[in-house]
Amino acid sequence: MLKVIRDILDVDLTSDEKVKESLIIHLRPTIFRLRYGTPQKNALIDFIKKEYKNVFRASWAISILFEEYYGLQITEDEIGYIVLYIQAAIERKKHQYRTVMVSNFNMGHTQLVKEKIKKSVPEIDEIKFVSIHDFKIADYEDYDIIISTEDRKENDKRIVVIPNILNETGISTLRTHLDNMNSMMIENATPFSPECFILFSPEFIFTDLEVKTKEECLKIMSQAMEEKHVVTEDFYDSVMDRESKTTTTIGNGVSLPHGSPTAVNESKVGIAILKNPIMWDNEQVQVVFLLAFRLSTRDEISRIQMFYKEYVTLIDSEEKLEKLKSMKSNIELYKYLIQ
Repeated sequence: MLKVIRDILDVDLTSDEKVKESLIIHLRPTIFRLRYGTPQKNALIDFIKKEYKNVFRASWAISILFEEYYGLQITEDEIGYIVLYIQAAIERKKHQYRTVMVSNFNMGHTQLVKEKIKKSVPEIDEIKFVSIHDFKIADYEDYDIIISTEDRKENDKRIVVIPNILNETGISTLRTHLDNMNSMMIENATPFSPECFILFSPEFIFTDLEVKTKEECLKIMSQAMEEKHVVTEDFYDSVMDRESKTTTTIGNGVSLPHGSPTAVNESKVGIAILKNPIMWDNEQVQVVFLLAFRLSTRDEISRIQMFYKEYVTLIDSEEKLEKLKSMKSNIELYKYLIQ
């Protein structure tokens, strides 16, 4: 599949172990659904076809592989889910950097340097040139990289000093700096491993959700799962029964409610980022994770245990919670979780 995507879109993901593992885990139940006539409907398919049309068109070529290897015809709904994994991997690979170059180059030298950097380091999307005397670091807080031809007094991890950017040593220094930044991005990425990705679905993610009570919030989230047959009609009642016995708030404005495993057909995690905080028992809550977990097999139990272990890292700071709250759509939050 990844070779097909590479040949059509000229984006090589064949060495991306994370997308490989996540696709393998996702495709096992996909093949089962297709084989036994229960394909999954994708409520976001129109959005996916519009926003990620190139990846969607390329992914249609994958349908040939399903016919060749499994004798199955894949639906556009199922293709849509695959597109989201591939799109997230492409965006992870093609992160673009904004750069400011601090120097005293003349206009001709500036253009030469710009062309050299763009050709040698394609991840750099924008380059702004500023003279050494005019540069004030406070004016460039939204830039990713600061290249300076001279040592600077500021202590900023974005700064890389390269006296001569035009020679091979200069480009090599910039490349190393960029690789270090990429490594830091990977370390700061969401903590979930590909095995947990299958627990998330865009249909069960709500951003800017406007509700007034926890009952209203949990009803909306439970109904979304029930409509997709992920849970049974008893799930909401089991969630509320648990709520009546003990609080599910865990601090920092986060709640972690869950229902009975006997009312769950397929393990999923619902997420709601509320437009405004609401009272949840005796605490203000704005971020809700609704857990619908089955514990029928060893693999399911292992996946749930891994989720709990990795989930702690997702919400362990105000900065990370603000990142979640800043997500503008369910697709954006979903891609963040599976990156």
